[in-house]
Amino acid sequence: MRSSSRNAGGLTDIFDMPGCARKIGRPGAVQHWLAGVLAVWCAGCGLADIERVQRELYAAQYLPGPQHDLPADYQLGAGDVVEIRFSDKPQWNGRYRLLPHGCVVLPEIGAVQLAGLTADQAAERIRDTVGEQAGLVFVAIVAFESQAVYVLGEVAGGNRALPYQGPETVAELLRRAGGLTLDADPTDIRIHRSFGRQGEEEVLHVNLLAVLWEKDWRQNVYIQPFDRVVVPRNPWACLRDCLPGFWRRVLSPTRD
Repeated sequence: MRSSSRNAGGLTDIFDMPGCARKIGRPGAVQHWLAGVLAVWCAGCGLADIERVQRELYAAQYLPGPQHDLPADYQLGAGDVVEIRFSDKPQWNGRYRLLPHGCVVLPEIGAVQLAGLTADQAAERIRDTVGEQAGLVFVAIVAFESQAVYVLGEVAGGNRALPYQGPETVAELLRRAGGLTLDADPTDIRIHRSFGRQGEEEVLHVNLLAVLWEKDWRQNVYIQPFDRVVVPRNPWACLRDCLPGFWRRVLSPTRD
């Protein structure tokens, strides 16, 4: 992972790819032919890399991150849904949504504040509130709806928000999002992270090839709530966009 950079701006420069929109000025037939051959060769190399990335991203059973960066367990918030089970009060078992003020309402007990707690802490809070009459208490999160992360750029399925589900590395998040498009550049994935009261921003750079092929887990950083993960276009896609219309159509990547 390259050293992070910080700025106070937004995402206005995320998709700024100098040269991508610049067309080659009135080339002759020979230049057309040479540019097309070069683009075919480059696109073939890039496509092979992306397809290998996709295979390994889904085949990998173990995608850890740096141990020193392990985030805290998921903390409940308004909108999350939990399943609560009582060993001695099965009639109270059920799924409960945290209300806007962060509590759930249990039968015969009333409101119990759970916002900001992990599932284990929530079970302990409920047990302390209910007392021994309910026996053992178990809490599991069944719907994550209070926090989100964002995937942008060359991600399968397009730009969108995904529920934040607790500790998850950038590779695991991209796998959950559906992987990368064939125009993606996996060597410079950027994680935009806001911090501080002034809205400062930190940008982390991740080389997904190093994570998958070299097992460089230090680069496989953990995602935090409201991170924006941006996958840029690869240089070959930018080159293709600079070519005349015929070559752009011929070189547009398609899956079999």
